Amino acid sequence: MIMWVRNVKRKVHPFRFFMIGFAFLAAFLFTANIRTVNQFIPIDSMNRASRFLTERKEESAMDKLLNMNVFGDDDDEPKSEMELNPLLTYHPFNNTCKFPVPNIYAEDIMPFHLSERMRTLKCEVKVKDYASMDTEGYIYAHPHFVDWPRIERDIECKVDIIEGGLRQEKRNMTKNDIIVKKTIDIPSNERLFVNADAFIVHCYNTSKKAVNPEVPIWKKPFPGMKDKNLPEDEVLRVKDLYSYSDYGNKLRDQVAKTVDRYSVDILGFDSTARTMFLRHMPRTVEVMAKLDYHYLYGYTKVADNSMVNLAPILVGDMEEALKKPKFDASGDININWILPTEDRMDPTKLNFLWKIMKEKYGCQSLFNEDISGKSLGLFNYPPTEFQPGFTENPADHYYRVYYLAVYEKWRYEACRDGEQLQNEFINIWRRFAHRYRDICHFGFTFVTTLTHEAGLVMEVLDEKLAARLSEMHLEGDLDNTFSIIMGDHGNRIGAVQRRYHGRIEERMPLMAVRFPNGFKEKYPEEYKNFLDNKFKLTSNFDVHKMLHDIVHMRLGENKGNADEGRGISLFDVIPNTRMCPDVTVAENFCMCMIDVSNVTNPLPNTTKKKIVEQKKDQFDTLKNWLKTEKLDDCIDVNSLETGDDFKEMAINPYSRFGLRTKKNATAIQMMQEKHKKNSELNYLNFEFTVSGSYKNSDPLSMLVRTELFVEKNTSQLIFEPMIQETPAFCRFVSIFDVCQCLRLRLSS
Repeated sequence: MIMWVRNVKRKVHPFRFFMIGFAFLAAFLFTANIRTVNQFIPIDSMNRASRFLTERKEESAMDKLLNMNVFGDDDDEPKSEMELNPLLTYHPFNNTCKFPVPNIYAEDIMPFHLSERMRTLKCEVKVKDYASMDTEGYIYAHPHFVDWPRIERDIECKVDIIEGGLRQEKRNMTKNDIIVKKTIDIPSNERLFVNADAFIVHCYNTSKKAVNPEVPIWKKPFPGMKDKNLPEDEVLRVKDLYSYSDYGNKLRDQVAKTVDRYSVDILGFDSTARTMFLRHMPRTVEVMAKLDYHYLYGYTKVADNSMVNLAPILVGDMEEALKKPKFDASGDININWILPTEDRMDPTKLNFLWKIMKEKYGCQSLFNEDISGKSLGLFNYPPTEFQPGFTENPADHYYRVYYLAVYEKWRYEACRDGEQLQNEFINIWRRFAHRYRDICHFGFTFVTTLTHEAGLVMEVLDEKLAARLSEMHLEGDLDNTFSIIMGDHGNRIGAVQRRYHGRIEERMPLMAVRFPNGFKEKYPEEYKNFLDNKFKLTSNFDVHKMLHDIVHMRLGENKGNADEGRGISLFDVIPNTRMCPDVTVAENFCMCMIDVSNVTNPLPNTTKKKIVEQKKDQFDTLKNWLKTEKLDDCIDVNSLETGDDFKEMAINPYSRFGLRTKKNATAIQMMQEKHKKNSELNYLNFEFTVSGSYKNSDPLSMLVRTELFVEKNTSQLIFEPMIQETPAFCRFVSIFDVCQCLRLRLSS
């Protein structure tokens, strides 16, 4: 009785206890006559994760049951953990567009040359460092102990503060110039702050025996991060410890400033799909799960390469693009309507989101792009899209000149200076987030070289990126920030993209979002809409609209009417009836699967089974899955039967054969002829309804999707079934939540 009162906490008349007991009894006796149609709504984890969650040690069954609201909406009614954090709030099958939900470890992309598990990369040390930078951006010159225990003498180091990488508007050139603004002698064995965004440390042999004392024996470029509150282009001595005095007594921490605007930190990887990231970055993914990052499962790229996919996110609608025809000669989406490819626009005039945030709200900005080569870069290649670079720094912290120094007389390799260079590039992202954690900011970091050719190489960053995210969480760098980790598209060049699932990955890039602390409590409607939308068909323009809302703080009471233009903010209600033209995705990039029931030979020398036989096989796959997931104690497997519907689906041939554009009539004809000879449908998706009952005799209905690997004739369930009919007192979307709820009720 004490437990009862403690958990229920009613404020009503004395007969409420009697009413509660009567309600439970009535529910138990009449539950078989009650039917509830589910309000289909997505998931925060995959099947494997949801199974683990149900096996956690939980509070008592009676506590869970008493916390459930059986009297309808009641503001004072405490909710159970499952009600507060359901595994699924919208289901990806509840869309007109049947986009694939691919297996992270699909068999066709797991051969060693496509998905090698390279956890570490040992880099040969060819030249030892005479100076180094710590993770906070401070440098130490240590020229005398390079080859410890041997001591070198008569070595002095200097710093060249550099700028450049900008285009001279009159001459339309000099975009690759590196200009030395100032040279400063630096002391050894002290912690130093160089107040510049880029500098080069070079050391000289000053002994009398030196052959060429004016030629540096070592030099290396470093990325700084200038502080406008300190003397510009100077080298300053910095204390090693902030928390203790020189005598070891603890100092009082500074009080963090209150921030009235949210910030945005984006870390982008070239050629990175969601499933590829999950496959090759497991430790990072686990940290992201603990930090509550959300993935977009229906997110589809709008075009082929990097810039045409990033511009719709960072800029949105461009005036020059909207002047172009919406459709091309083939009648499909015109790429020039997204980003003009022949207009040689001036990138300096683009209205970037970080530019708006800086000019309108006084926030700090960062543009950190790994250009991968002196002639390359998002706004330098291909040369027909833009003028060659910016005429002025596009952000407060702009790092092109640093990368020019990195790639000077050097072609990218996996290692340089004895280490994986991308760690330094990513550290700029972390340092910016840390520096401005209490100041509104917008940062965009884009790492190209590591993943551009083959995604499997990304795995060497896993442990360090996981550690960086953990540090950022510990330091409060994520508290007031929308943290986004994304890809521009999937792999377009490596061998993996020729496989069936590789074509899907190429078109469905990574997009993961973490919300600032307290956002879901402060803006519950926007948060709920996002949770629904992450399982709907979305594209780059929708992400832009969400970022636009964040930049202008158009949230809650300040929301107002939606802006005109392409895309719907992920904070608004997105219809589940969308198809590819609605999200500005051309057919050759579209992932809405098509009917393939008329294809008799998905692969050469392979004939499909008869529908009755295939339907039985896929039904058996479902029943085996229910037993494997230990759901047969909740669902009466023997009562299940299939409906009349049975759909056969696969991605369209334009996507399957990897067409970059539909403008080339010859390429389309070749694709069509090839399709007639071999459809190359290595996988088939089947969708069908199943009805039956739960173990408590309540009626059950669900929509099931399975996947057949044609080459081996093996099937498996995709995602989890979409529940269409639930028990009256267990109104959840995820089958795992429904069954856990029923177990608690039955056990009590």
